[in-house]
Amino acid sequence: MAKAEREYARLSGAEPEQKTSRKRTRQNQADVANSLPERLLPQRATPVEQPPAGEWRYEVQFNGYRLMARIEDGEVRLLSRNQQDWTARLQLHADALAELNLSDSWLDGGLVLLDDEGHSDFAALRQAFEIGRTVDLVYVLFDAPFLNGVDLRQTPVEKRRAALKKALKNNTSKRLRFSESFSANQHDIFESANALSLDGVVGKRLGSPYVSRRSADWIKLKCRLRQAFVIVGFTRPKGRRSGFGALLLAVNGPKGLIYAGRVGTGFSQSWLKQLHEQLCALERDNSPLAAPLSSSQSRSVHWVEPTQVCEVEFAEWTRDGLVRQAAFLDLSSDTPAGEVVREQPVPIKTMPSKASIRGKSRVVQVAGVDISHPERVIDSVSGVQKVELAQYYEDIAPWILPHLKQRPVALLRAPEGIGEEQFFQKHADRLDIPHIKQLDPGLDPGHAALMEIDSVQSLVSAAQMGTVELHTWAATHDRIETPDLFVLDLDPDPSLPWSAMIEATRLTLSVLDELGLQAFLKTSGGKGMHVIVPLARSEGWDITKAFAKAISLFMTRQMPQRITATMGPKNRVGKIFVDYLRNARGASTVTAYSVRARPGLPVSVPIARAELDGLRNAQQWDIYTALERARNLGADPWQGYNHRQRITARMWEQLDAQKPGE
Repeated sequence: MAKAEREYARLSGAEPEQKTSRKRTRQNQADVANSLPERLLPQRATPVEQPPAGEWRYEVQFNGYRLMARIEDGEVRLLSRNQQDWTARLQLHADALAELNLSDSWLDGGLVLLDDEGHSDFAALRQAFEIGRTVDLVYVLFDAPFLNGVDLRQTPVEKRRAALKKALKNNTSKRLRFSESFSANQHDIFESANALSLDGVVGKRLGSPYVSRRSADWIKLKCRLRQAFVIVGFTRPKGRRSGFGALLLAVNGPKGLIYAGRVGTGFSQSWLKQLHEQLCALERDNSPLAAPLSSSQSRSVHWVEPTQVCEVEFAEWTRDGLVRQAAFLDLSSDTPAGEVVREQPVPIKTMPSKASIRGKSRVVQVAGVDISHPERVIDSVSGVQKVELAQYYEDIAPWILPHLKQRPVALLRAPEGIGEEQFFQKHADRLDIPHIKQLDPGLDPGHAALMEIDSVQSLVSAAQMGTVELHTWAATHDRIETPDLFVLDLDPDPSLPWSAMIEATRLTLSVLDELGLQAFLKTSGGKGMHVIVPLARSEGWDITKAFAKAISLFMTRQMPQRITATMGPKNRVGKIFVDYLRNARGASTVTAYSVRARPGLPVSVPIARAELDGLRNAQQWDIYTALERARNLGADPWQGYNHRQRITARMWEQLDAQKPGE
């Protein structure tokens, strides 16, 4: 373990801003003649799931207040993103801008408060703003849509930024700062942002203009999510806390307000008092939500009129549509309560031409199987339709079928799409799916027959019946009581950077190497990694599971600050759970090349060890890029997978564990 413990993920280096030409760019005479706009709304970035291809420059996204500066005839006005005048509150910053001696200009940036490590602290910023202590606040400038009387909105972003940087070269105030940009490979930028503990990064497409709206030419990759929510209630405080315990959050849906979870952290004492007074004045007798909550969710809740909107930062959305690890940021006056909806990141990708089938025909054939409702959208984020999913499973068949061969399969089905009801089907009792083989009922006594997928037609038939994910047992049906592999599922705390997952994978491989066991890797298609160890058929389920557990416990003892063998979110805070529970009889793991029922439809993909360092996340491939990768592979990433290995007495000793029954 000593060697593995020293291995850390490498962060990609940031390159400095490219030097721009010293020659001043001549502006079009028509632009020079334009007068300074009285009002200018900021350009907004589009949230995306993955960095897009193309030529982009990236900037650190600080967690602060968006701030526009208007300069005319020496007078500086500072305006919030909804055009509220903050000049009087930020007079020190207005004076610093005035000292630049700029003529008619509009500048764009963000107001932040930086800690000792250079990270933005929004809670401290908000408190400083409330009490009027603005001396330490920094105005980070990143664009100049109008500069020194010249309209630059149609000028490429890199030239606007070069002009802004030049205008700031004589700045001596610590309250003004230029937002430096850096280049990074699209495969590395997201990992770098997470590893550096950044709030996120903003990418700007080279050559793009400045527009006063949300634009795909500006993108944001968030390490943590942030959006507005409607406040629909609050709970009573506990212990010594005053005011309230937590706020109940909601977003608007087709039928009204939809419950989105709670936020109970991020409040100062002044916020607890102020919000409590405001909400008490808005109390009502009944819930404003479209659907009732469970008795446990609604216990001790004071319902309020849904008029207040707040900004919340959180780790992720759960499958139930609730926020996880939420923290209150601020009240929001920008967005009316009736316009607050769940924000979805937009995947930027090129769809193959064959994905353009739309609803002209109600039935399309794929691999000889009729696909009804081919136009049904399976995933609203990527826009993938049912027929496209069926086509993926037809095309990926040569690679996925060997992993399904002779194994009982369980299906995760989402007949109306992944945003609607999903259910897990392990037996053939719920629905008779054409072409899917039913196995001997004696393999799983007391249940309907287990199922097997052994052909292209059965794969496509599963997709026709709404199947998205395919999960397999760790044993084949001809020798059901002796598994031929075990799986270690590395499941991280969502707040950890991807580099922590790379490190944990290396550590797991190091332990297996020392045991003399050859292991194989695949992305989970979710958050983590799967480490698969092929076995000879010599042990039963209980012993195989106990051995996987012994590895998990050994890793926990060696590195308790990073690894846990105990399931449950509270036990893996800041850690990675090495899940051995998938090795029990009847348990299953998502199979290689299966689609996952997650936004964007990522795919679980086998990788070679040599590819680990270049891996940027567990959802790196989708149904298009996974297929393209499989077709272009020069060598099998799982070469040697059919080698079978035995669990020996020496291995139990190395793990300081005892084989059950001995």
